[in-house]
Amino acid sequence: MSQLDFKDLVVLITGAGGGIGRAYALFFAPRGAKVVINDVNAANANKVVEEVKALGGQAVAAVGSVTEGQKIVDQAVAAFGTVHVLLNNAGILRDKSFRKMTEKEFDDIVSIHLTGAFSMTKAVWPLMRKQKFGRIVNTSSPAGIYGNGGQTNYSAAKMALITFSRVLSFEGVKYDIKANTIAPLAASPMTETVMTKEVLEHLTPNFIPPLIGVLTAKNGPDVKGRTFELGAGYYAEIRWQESAGYTFKTDDSFTPSAVDLKWSQVKDFSKGSKYPDVTDGTEMMEILELQPKLPPNEQSPPPPDSFKGYTVIITGAGGGLGRAYALHFARFGANVVVNDVAEAPAQETVDLVNKAGGVGAVAVGFVPNDAAKIVQVAVDKFGGAHALINNAGILRDKAFVNMTEDSFTQMIDIHLKGSWSMAKAVWPIFHKQNYGRIVNTSSPNGVNGAHGQANYATAKAAIIGFTRALAIEGKKNNILVNALAPSAGTQMTATVWPKEMLEMFKPDTVAPIVAYLASQRCHDTGTIIKTQGGRASEYRWERAFGYAFPNDKVPTAEQLASKWKEVTYFDKRATHPANNQESKQQIVGNFTNTSDKAKL
Repeated sequence: MSQLDFKDLVVLITGAGGGIGRAYALFFAPRGAKVVINDVNAANANKVVEEVKALGGQAVAAVGSVTEGQKIVDQAVAAFGTVHVLLNNAGILRDKSFRKMTEKEFDDIVSIHLTGAFSMTKAVWPLMRKQKFGRIVNTSSPAGIYGNGGQTNYSAAKMALITFSRVLSFEGVKYDIKANTIAPLAASPMTETVMTKEVLEHLTPNFIPPLIGVLTAKNGPDVKGRTFELGAGYYAEIRWQESAGYTFKTDDSFTPSAVDLKWSQVKDFSKGSKYPDVTDGTEMMEILELQPKLPPNEQSPPPPDSFKGYTVIITGAGGGLGRAYALHFARFGANVVVNDVAEAPAQETVDLVNKAGGVGAVAVGFVPNDAAKIVQVAVDKFGGAHALINNAGILRDKAFVNMTEDSFTQMIDIHLKGSWSMAKAVWPIFHKQNYGRIVNTSSPNGVNGAHGQANYATAKAAIIGFTRALAIEGKKNNILVNALAPSAGTQMTATVWPKEMLEMFKPDTVAPIVAYLASQRCHDTGTIIKTQGGRASEYRWERAFGYAFPNDKVPTAEQLASKWKEVTYFDKRATHPANNQESKQQIVGNFTNTSDKAKL
């Protein structure tokens, strides 16, 4: 592998006053790059600047919070004229159990990790477009990928950054702007609080910069929109995998009972899978052709479905998917709390619920602001709640170059914080009764990303991280938390879908999957289920077997680049980590891989 070229690249590193950010700065120092050291602490930033200069490099400090991205980028431009590389590395921790987490502790994490990354990227974007070159690396975490107890805030923000990178890569392709995500496991002020000294000795942050070098060099491999796990000398790409799934007949036999009977097939990856990085057009046409040929669905053994005496809260239920959910629960006798921002559509849904055999109650209010008020309706009308369907949402699509911070934060607020706040409001009830079901609403675009949806797709990805973290915390109290990624003909899709598709993929075809996940029949938690037109499938992570360098000798970026095929190659040795513990196995296993044993 030829020498990687960093000459005269202006590299802006956030949170570089110590830890991994400092390691990045020292990596670039002798390689001809110009380094901008951002930190909120001027003394720490200036100390690293001097270290860079001592290695023969050029560096300046850019003091400030990442939430003021333009202010930091202006300092970089004043010193070096532009920015070629942005490493969104700054971060904080506010770990706390979901029961005890405050709104501020949630907001602080989202602000620094997610809004901060948006603000920084938004400020460099015009520079990168104009010069037709840019490299952006966002920093996720295993907690974002797999969820982690006590980190519903952090897991949400870190998962969001994975899809944020994908959207940026879609929109930056014609300007040679490439964005990728890393999920490092390394010694830092954050990990020092949760890992032993013996473990941290193997996790030097110096193992992380070689990957940054490969992803940002002028002559590096063509890599964009991808995610990598790394630590202790181990490097591997990770991607989403989707099961082949199962297609239910979308008639009256499509019930929670029918879903229960075939649920193992929904989650079966042995019968085929795909990688969700392209449009679902082919699958939708397949479903259109298949549905008329399907027989009625078989039902699982008695007892038959019944939600009588069972109270379900549904946000955004004045129409669309939310209304379809409400009517499906009503069919089986449920008490349904119908939330909407306006009384008229909520009342209309309640009237339909009452006619369908359920008992409805109107709960007017906005999420996240009125979460407690909405849950109180369930308590006042029905004495409590058994299930929560977080469905409320909006769209504000716009190209990233034209997107305002307000339109980004508004989407995060409605989708992510709305889900967090509703779960927070209902959690004491679920915890006390040792039972609860929560279904959060993500989207296929939260997995894939989509052009013009840096706000929406990122928010929907955050819900995946939030779901997985909350599922870990709720399991011991029989509070099961799953996420749905639905596609359906609604007001959002009516402007872009033909009439035939709107009919076949109507909201009614999603409702039985939701009802199953919200029922006593469901025993899964932390799953991400995609559904459309009667077909349901599961998303899981697939990780390349990767490549491991000796744990006692940090590789050069060029050495890592020479092993790039192994890092990114998915074959029969690929693994499917389901949690943090499984994710760490190959990394921890590399602790004993020393240079006297390895053959480079």
